[in-house]
Amino acid sequence: MNLGRKQVVGMLAAVNVLGILFAGNVMADMDKPNYAQLKLGAFEPTDDLDDAGFDTGFQISGAYGRYLTPYLIVEAGIDGFAVDNDVDGSNDTAGNFDQDNTLSVAGLLVTLKGEVPAGPAHVFGGVGAGFYTANLDSDIESTRLGDFSTDEDDQVFGLHVVAGVNYDVTSRFFAGIEGMYRWTDDLDIDDTVASIPVEYEGDLSGFSITVNGGFRF
Repeated sequence: MNLGRKQVVGMLAAVNVLGILFAGNVMADMDKPNYAQLKLGAFEPTDDLDDAGFDTGFQISGAYGRYLTPYLIVEAGIDGFAVDNDVDGSNDTAGNFDQDNTLSVAGLLVTLKGEVPAGPAHVFGGVGAGFYTANLDSDIESTRLGDFSTDEDDQVFGLHVVAGVNYDVTSRFFAGIEGMYRWTDDLDIDDTVASIPVEYEGDLSGFSITVNGGFRF
């Protein structure tokens, strides 16, 4: 999915406008309209990341949410994940080399969620947008130049969809599970060290599954 900067910025603006329009409409009987939560799980690369041989990685996220109505939530979050791949090769300068690459990603996300309560369970789904900073760190072992490392970074915009369910442990604390799929623009990380390419040109698309814990206030 090729995302335009104007398209993503427009979606972010739309989510913010919805928050402003509905912020005053939280029901009077919602005495805990805010929540904070931690999400831990796994990120599975697809598309360009998968083609480049990156493995499944660990994901961690933190989020703040506010109920605009009993059925509509706006959520802001910080999202992070990391994936690895290995590259072997040789050239006249470095000789034989082994390249261990780690692509670490941090994102700022805004999500608009719809939620349907079913007793102590709350089923939800939503759409959102994010801004991502990615850093490609490469540790290189070579027969002629020894060991060395380098890193490069780039930034992209993206869109995502989410779905899941939370369960009320108490009136304040809850736990749940969430699935997310994200699409992003293409990174352009391109460097050469000792004639060894340190590069990744592609998207950050993939899906994640997290288990979540949070509290309302």
